[in-house]
Amino acid sequence: MRRTYSALCGLVALCSLSASAHALVTQPNGLVVPRDSANGETQIYTMLQAREPGVDWQKDSNTTPDVFSPLCGFTAELVLRQTASSLAVGWYNVDPTRTVPPATNEIFQVIPAGSPVGTKITGATIRGDVRYKGGLIGFALIAGAGFTSKFTEKKWNTVCTGCAMQGPWIHSVTYISKSTPNAFYVGFEDGNSSATSFGNDGDYNDYVFFFTGLTCQGGGQACDIATNVGACRNGVTECLGSGGTTCKALVTPGQNTEKCDGVDNDCNGAVDDNAPCPIGQLCSRGHCADPCGSEALCPLGQSCELGRCVDTACIGKSCPTTQVCRAGACVSPCDGIVCPGSTVCSGGICIDSCAAVVCPSGKVCQNGACVTTCDCAPCNAGLVCQVASGKCVSSGCENMSCGAGDVCKSGSCVPACSGAVCPSGQSCTLGQCQDLPPDTSGGGGGGTTDPTPIDGGAIDTGCGCRITPSSDRQGAIALFAALAMLGLASRRRLFGRRF
Repeated sequence: MRRTYSALCGLVALCSLSASAHALVTQPNGLVVPRDSANGETQIYTMLQAREPGVDWQKDSNTTPDVFSPLCGFTAELVLRQTASSLAVGWYNVDPTRTVPPATNEIFQVIPAGSPVGTKITGATIRGDVRYKGGLIGFALIAGAGFTSKFTEKKWNTVCTGCAMQGPWIHSVTYISKSTPNAFYVGFEDGNSSATSFGNDGDYNDYVFFFTGLTCQGGGQACDIATNVGACRNGVTECLGSGGTTCKALVTPGQNTEKCDGVDNDCNGAVDDNAPCPIGQLCSRGHCADPCGSEALCPLGQSCELGRCVDTACIGKSCPTTQVCRAGACVSPCDGIVCPGSTVCSGGICIDSCAAVVCPSGKVCQNGACVTTCDCAPCNAGLVCQVASGKCVSSGCENMSCGAGDVCKSGSCVPACSGAVCPSGQSCTLGQCQDLPPDTSGGGGGGTTDPTPIDGGAIDTGCGCRITPSSDRQGAIALFAALAMLGLASRRRLFGRRF
């Protein structure tokens, strides 16, 4: 309930001593909130303990997010009410050019005044509401019976001009749910404030609402964690209580086992290491295929070493685990490679990062991550929603459909191969990096099939990549010898097909 703290908080030190040292939100007069008012009411921490055991009522309280992007499936529930007032809650369109608070008729009711605890509104879609202008929204207690409107955007609340730190009073705190995706708790103080007095007790239990089907600005987008490796780089942006977003990885190191797909699935820094293949085949260039040999030739400029086609200049050259040999030099796997279309470079080859990703209903794969379809979630700046695919695309491409081998850029279909630089032994055809044909001229497309380890036993892993000795080397040597005995090495299929 409401109490006046203008006198009590005349001394900032006294206010600070009355609150937890872990509290994050501070009023202009120095009052640290939320606080336990010890007035016999049900406090916000009691509600959180029952619904969100992982949320700390003080450490996790914040004034942000204070504006939200509505998704599909919006719901609103009144989960706590400790006040005698009878006010409704509603949403309003956020307008960056606005200079005055939203008027009452610009706040659109979600839960009516007088609703009891437990009232839950479902199906009240905001994205489908004709009054929604397509941007961010804020929430507010709607003015009534002598009470002014209180906003999640604190800039619209009454300003304290008589405080040590002049600024608007904070009338709401936000908690990010840890148990429900895209959900937030918003607690309001309903009492009117003045230029010198907060007029509330600061426990934020007057009205507490649980909203679902929301994200913060920039939330829920595919992102890349540059400090991670392999599949662990793919992530989705999540909201931070302190504001902004963070990129949360979808895969943790060791969570997945390695597959022969050109991806470092287990995130150990090596691509396709020890990836299983059918008997008689080896993993190279992201695919299981027959080894090259005396009759299965390599493309021009490459030679066969230990069953794999490598740059001829790289024969006998070892590189660190994190590098590959290309044209006789050790380089980072993706240096100089420009993949066509939507393919991306992984371990020195161009792959479709969404090829093996299966997303649940309502989500679509972008950059290897399952994200909410764009008809239910906003796109990042500069991108627009292509409803047909559910993906965010560059402006002007939302209604475009390009033919095979073409991609849409700035509203026009252009060849995906334009400007592409494929890995060694490949060329760009119909928007894909594909193997060059084998060199049948007799001028060096075959090369040695000698399984003897070179330079201490380093093994080529495709595109001139060579890894340090391991059990994989011993297995490759043993397998190659067995294949030779069985006569399988004479197959005329180019090893590394579709690399």
